[in-house]
Amino acid sequence: MLPLLRILIIEQDPTTLQGLSTNLSKTIPNFERDDIHIDIIECLELKRALEHVAEDGDIQAVVLSWDMHNKVGERMYSRFIEELKAIRLELPVYVVGDDTKGLEIVNESEEIESFFFKDEVISDPEAILGYMINDFDDRSETPFWTAYRRYVGESNDSWHTPGHSGGSSFRNSPYIKDFYQFYGRNVFVGDLSVSVDSLGSLSDSTNTIGRAQESAAATFEVKHTYFVTNGSSTSNKIILQTLLRKGDKVIVDRNCHKSVHYGILQSASYPIYLASILNPKYGIFAPPSLADIKLAIENNTDAKLLVLTGCTYDGLLSDLKQVVDYAHQYGIKVFIDEAWFAYSLFHPSFRYYSAIHAGADYITHSAHKVVSAFSQASYIHINDPDFDADFFRDIYSIYASTSPKYQLIASLDVCQKQLEMEGYKLLNALLNHVDEFKQQMASLKHIKVLGKQDFMDIFPHFSGDNMGHDPLKILIDISELPYSLKDIHKYLLDEIGLEIEKYTHSTILVLLTLGGTRSKIIRLYNALKKLDGGKVKLSKSTRRARLPENLPAIDLACIPSDAFYGERESVPISKSNNRICAGLVTPYPPGIPLLVPGQHITEDHIEYLQELASQGLTIQGSFDGEIYVLKGKVKK
Repeated sequence: MLPLLRILIIEQDPTTLQGLSTNLSKTIPNFERDDIHIDIIECLELKRALEHVAEDGDIQAVVLSWDMHNKVGERMYSRFIEELKAIRLELPVYVVGDDTKGLEIVNESEEIESFFFKDEVISDPEAILGYMINDFDDRSETPFWTAYRRYVGESNDSWHTPGHSGGSSFRNSPYIKDFYQFYGRNVFVGDLSVSVDSLGSLSDSTNTIGRAQESAAATFEVKHTYFVTNGSSTSNKIILQTLLRKGDKVIVDRNCHKSVHYGILQSASYPIYLASILNPKYGIFAPPSLADIKLAIENNTDAKLLVLTGCTYDGLLSDLKQVVDYAHQYGIKVFIDEAWFAYSLFHPSFRYYSAIHAGADYITHSAHKVVSAFSQASYIHINDPDFDADFFRDIYSIYASTSPKYQLIASLDVCQKQLEMEGYKLLNALLNHVDEFKQQMASLKHIKVLGKQDFMDIFPHFSGDNMGHDPLKILIDISELPYSLKDIHKYLLDEIGLEIEKYTHSTILVLLTLGGTRSKIIRLYNALKKLDGGKVKLSKSTRRARLPENLPAIDLACIPSDAFYGERESVPISKSNNRICAGLVTPYPPGIPLLVPGQHITEDHIEYLQELASQGLTIQGSFDGEIYVLKGKVKK
């Protein structure tokens, strides 16, 4: 299967359309490209052309014949391009038209990739076809992966680190050669040292690594993109330490990933926590309300940064455009942790809620979570006009290994290529699969897929704040099943090999990623249908757990870093009343920090933790029923 360059030609005159198509088709063999397949489809109507673009993810170029004498509407063609770009932002549009009207046409739209005279295209189609092929090659370029694969193929003698020397220490050992055999040759010969200057430095963004990052920035429509090889947990901390200094105020969603809380500790900044909105029935939380965010900004106009999660674990989406615009009015930078939403820019169903589209200054993407990169591979995207690149590099160097794994870098390079070339196509297919799955699930009696209407009912601010939901995060309500969650989990694992991404006492979360297939969804539906119909050999259970109704607020007694790095002691949770917490205490599920360093502990917190502990939930930050507090410090 070869990459496909499908060209859509739009011309409203049938004879001219036939001439353009025939001449371009005859020219294709001249380029002798046996590494790609090129074909052409024709279209007479703009409306039908938009349908083609929406339906056919293999279209990689659009040739638009622009008739300046058509008076149907002055902005007809430029409006068409706007509508096309709303569907597929990355799709290049090449305009052909009257040579006397070229400048006028170009002035009509900023989204035109290039302009060609119509007569020249008909008489000499090689020029425009060569241009389109060249653009296609540029868009599908993988600067690092291409050079890296070539270097590995040269099989140079290794006189540098790593010590296994291309795998020879494994191959020649009777004890560990099975390790080599399991992974195969390329894994080991591709495990290179930073001594390979031609491939470049990750910390300095040189040579092919630098070019790969520039290519990714173009794909994601940002000013700068940086590759990180130890996860978005590290990416988040790099950004926070770049932007914040000791005592700086940072407005932060309490529900943020723990790496954000740790980044605040390391920067010694002062957090202003936004309230959590938790639904105890399902054990899921919503993003902070727009009203709470605006109030926090108004009460802390001296804050340096606002930090939010762009897409919750369960797929709930904030209207980030409103948030970013409001924060920017007060000169506050916006950082969005978009770990679970790296594909957001590449389909119109998601794009409005994309942090990049919203104009956020800093964005992180866990490229390994839902798109095609290796574990630990992450992107940092930057659009901040005041970005301090030199200081950023210093902070980056604090966290980055001087011996990064080249396979992770290569996976980030090919990941951005896939999003650029076929992201829309893959996402479109996944959305169709989800629609089909939901239609079938609607017939079940005891299990349901939670959707937008359910979230509107659960969270009062969902509609008013124009929130959304990512349907590829399939949240399934199993609260009406007469089985224990443990037995349901075991059944799904045994029946279809499904490892649940996340669960609460009443829901399971299934992620549909770029690696998702229709057959996997069918297997999931088959298993759920058996559960729903009682066609399983599981013991009945009537016990139903429920989270406490209210999540106690955070009341800081001091800057979190002062508590975290201060002298501390361990005390039983039951005896921690009025003490100052010295660690991060996070019950899972739902994974919302209950206690943060510097927080005044009250009886409400103790009762909440004891209730969760009685249900057997994991409490991260609690050790044998004890938590860390500042030694000798009691809140007065």
